[in-house]
Amino acid sequence: MKRLLTSGVLIVLSYATAMAQTTGATVIQDSTSQAMVDTTVTLKQVNYVTFKNPDDQMEFYKDLSRIRAVLPYVKISKRMYAEIKAQKEADSKREYRHYRKDIESEMKVKFEKELKDLTISQGKVMVKLINRETGNNCYHIIKDIKGGFSAWTWQIVARHYSYDLKEEYNPRKDWILELAIKSLGAEYDPN
Repeated sequence: MKRLLTSGVLIVLSYATAMAQTTGATVIQDSTSQAMVDTTVTLKQVNYVTFKNPDDQMEFYKDLSRIRAVLPYVKISKRMYAEIKAQKEADSKREYRHYRKDIESEMKVKFEKELKDLTISQGKVMVKLINRETGNNCYHIIKDIKGGFSAWTWQIVARHYSYDLKEEYNPRKDWILELAIKSLGAEYDPN
C-alpha cells in the first residue's frame, strides 16, 4: 500500500514538474481579434526529511523553532564580535577598555531582558550557532574580549545550566541541528 501511494505521488509530482517546465502557447480567436497567451508555471522546491526515530524528528522540529528564535541574536553577535576585534587591534588598551565597556552597557540595555527570556535549550542552540558562525567557542570569545577571569566566571555560570562554553561545534555530533540549518535554506543567513 505504501509503495503504491509513493508511486502515485511520484507520478503526480513528475507530471507537475514536466508541466511546469514546459511553456504552452495558446491562440485565442474570436471574430474581432487574435491574441496569443503565454503561460508558465514555476514550482517551489520542497525539502522533505524523514526520520526512523520519532525522537529525532521531534528534536529536528524543536531545533527549527529554536534556530528561528535565536538567529537575530547570532547575527548581531557575529557582527559585534568582528567590530570589537577590529577596534581592539586599532586602539590602545585604555581606549579599547572604554570602548568595550560602553558597548557592553549599550548591549545590556538593549538586549538583557530579551536574552533572559530565552529558554535553556534556546541558549544552548545560540551558543552552538555563535561557535559555528565565528569559528571560535564562546569561552574563547569572552576571553578574547573581556579576559580570562571573566571567561572562567561565565563558564561556571554556564555549567550551572548544563552548557559548556568551551565545547566546539561539531556538525557530525549535532547532525540534527545541522540538518535543521540546511533545511532552513535562505531563511538561515547569519550575515
